[in-house]
Amino acid sequence: MPCVEATRQRGAAVILALITVMLAATIAAATIGSLGRSIDSSTGLQDQSQARMLARGAADWARNVLADDGMRTTVDHLGEPWAVKVPPTPVGDAEVAGEIQDWSGRFNLNNLAPEGKPDLIVAAQFARLLEALGIENARATTLSDALLGWISGNTDPASGSGQSRARVAAGLQAPLGPLADLGELRLLDGMDDALLQRLGEVAVALPSPSKVNVNMASAEVIFALTSDLDMNAARVLVAERERAWFRDIADFSARLPYRASASAPGGLDVRSRHFLVTGRARYGVAVVSMEVLLDRKETWPEILWQRIP
Repeated sequence: MPCVEATRQRGAAVILALITVMLAATIAAATIGSLGRSIDSSTGLQDQSQARMLARGAADWARNVLADDGMRTTVDHLGEPWAVKVPPTPVGDAEVAGEIQDWSGRFNLNNLAPEGKPDLIVAAQFARLLEALGIENARATTLSDALLGWISGNTDPASGSGQSRARVAAGLQAPLGPLADLGELRLLDGMDDALLQRLGEVAVALPSPSKVNVNMASAEVIFALTSDLDMNAARVLVAERERAWFRDIADFSARLPYRASASAPGGLDVRSRHFLVTGRARYGVAVVSMEVLLDRKETWPEILWQRIP
């Protein structure tokens, strides 16, 4: 019996030893795995930081390009070097790309009420822009009145401007004052995603007052800024502009069809002030895209905001 007991004790010792080794191996594997994940995480964060710096560097490059352009030219159009997209370009172990979009050629919705003061001429232009996008006249006028009330700070729902009684009662009041982003228009009565998407191609929310560069404006925007001009004539004007840019506003007015005219020539220009710069960078495992809005009020463009979509 002592031999059997000794055998059992040795067997138990072996099993205990195997369990101990297994636990040690499991702990070691978990530790190594955790260390690997930490290293991967650290590498990913470092790559992301480097990519972000490169994307911001693309924005600074754009500021230099626009500053140089502002000192050398008095007219902005798509034939200038700044308008050329930079394709993905190797920079050491990284890759950088970018583009500059002119936002001065778009309709600035905040111009409806600069400093809270309603501008009925611009409100009529906005309604005309909506018609160019396929919105019927009555709905276009209602939307224009609503946005005018919103930006000017009109909080009286009974006036028909700004917000409906139902929306106010539901506590879904749109923020009153200038728009910071077109996405806020989702809170406006009568606005839907389809119209918002179309507006995103021709309109912006910039500090007001601002002027529209007729050399960069789409046919829809030119249609909105003029009277007695139909959409076909606006498209022809844009096509002709590709061959000969407008030298100044007098040149623009002279090339309008008979009877057509600018509804507010003081709000037009042939130079651009606001630009959206998009910088894209890849470094290691990280890819970053950064958007920067520039204001070229002075020689050196000022950054109004930057964001990572």
